Amino acid sequence: MKLCAGTMIVCAMISLFPAASGAAPDDVAERRAEVVDAAARGVEALPLLQRALSDDSPMVRRAAIRGLISLGAPAEDAVGSALDNDDPLVRRAALMAVIGEPTAADLPRLETALKDEDASVREIAVRLLLAMEPATDRVVELLEMAEQDDAPRVHKPAGLRLAELDPEAVPFEVEPPDTVPLRERPEMADRINEIETVFEMRLPSEGWRFRTDTRQRGHREEWFAEDYDDSDDEWSDAEIETAWATGYVGVGWYRREIELPEHPEHIAAELLFEGVDESAWVWVNGEYVGGQDVGPGGWNRPFRVDVTDQLRWGDVNQITVRAMNTAAAGGIWRPITLEALAVE
Repeated sequence: MKLCAGTMIVCAMISLFPAASGAAPDDVAERRAEVVDAAARGVEALPLLQRALSDDSPMVRRAAIRGLISLGAPAEDAVGSALDNDDPLVRRAALMAVIGEPTAADLPRLETALKDEDASVREIAVRLLLAMEPATDRVVELLEMAEQDDAPRVHKPAGLRLAELDPEAVPFEVEPPDTVPLRERPEMADRINEIETVFEMRLPSEGWRFRTDTRQRGHREEWFAEDYDDSDDEWSDAEIETAWATGYVGVGWYRREIELPEHPEHIAAELLFEGVDESAWVWVNGEYVGGQDVGPGGWNRPFRVDVTDQLRWGDVNQITVRAMNTAAAGGIWRPITLEALAVE
C-alpha cells in the first residue's frame, strides 16, 4: 500500500476529514480527540490538522488551529490559511499567531482583520495596532478606521490611543459655576415648600445636533461655543429622550437652539435633566452652567443647573450638553425641562 505523509497512521486519520462539505460519520468528540492526539505527535500530523480546518464542527476546527500553532514554523503557511476560516475563533487565533510582534509588513492583514464581521477579530487587530511603535501615518489611518467601529471594545481603545498620539491634547476641565439651583441655596433651607414653578417648558426631543468625541477634543475645539458651526458632516441630526448610537461608549456632544418667550416674573431659572447616562456638563449661550459627574450611578439620577443669568428671554438661546458613559447605552435619555421659579 502506498503511504501518504510518511505513515499509515496519518493516512488513516486524514480520511476522517473529507474535503467535501458532507459531514464525516464519526462523532464530533471522536474527531476532535483524533486531532488532539495527532497534534501531540508533532509535525507528521500537519496534513491531518490542515484538513481538519475544513471540518463541519467548530470544535474540531478549533482543536486543529491550536495544534497547528503548537507546531511552530513548519505550520506557518497552514496557520496563515486559517485567517479566512469560517469560524471567527479560528480566525482570531490565527491572527494572533501569524502576526505575533506586529511590523509594517503586517498592516495589510490588520486592515483586513479590521473589516472582519466578528468583533472579537477586529478587537485583536486593534490591540495589535496599539502595540506598534512608532505609530506611523499608516498605523494612525487604521486606528482612525477602528475608531468608527460600532463595537465599544474596538472603537474605545482606538480612540484613546489616538488621543494619546494627539500632540495638542489637553485634559477636560471646567470651572464650577458661581450659582447653584434655588433649592440648594442655604437661605432656602426652610422655604423649599414655598418655591413654585411659574413657567415650564419641556425642550423638544428632536432637532438636536450630535457628534461623538472619541478623542476627547471637543472641549479644546470649543464645541460648546455659542457661535460654533455644527452644520458640517461630522455632526448628525439626533433626538434626546433616547439612548445615543447603540454600543457607543465614550463622550458625545449635543447642541440645539431654543427660542424663549418674553421674560416671566421669576427669581430663578433652571434646567431640569431627568436622566443623562451617565455624566453631563452643560453650557448655555457659551457659558458653563454645571452638570453631574458621579460615575456610573448617575445614569438615572435627575439634576438641575441654574441658568438665571445666562438665558435671553424673548430670544434664541444655544444649549450644549457634553455627555459621557462608560458602559452600555448613553446620552440624554430622559426629558429636559426649563423652569422659571418664584417664592410665595
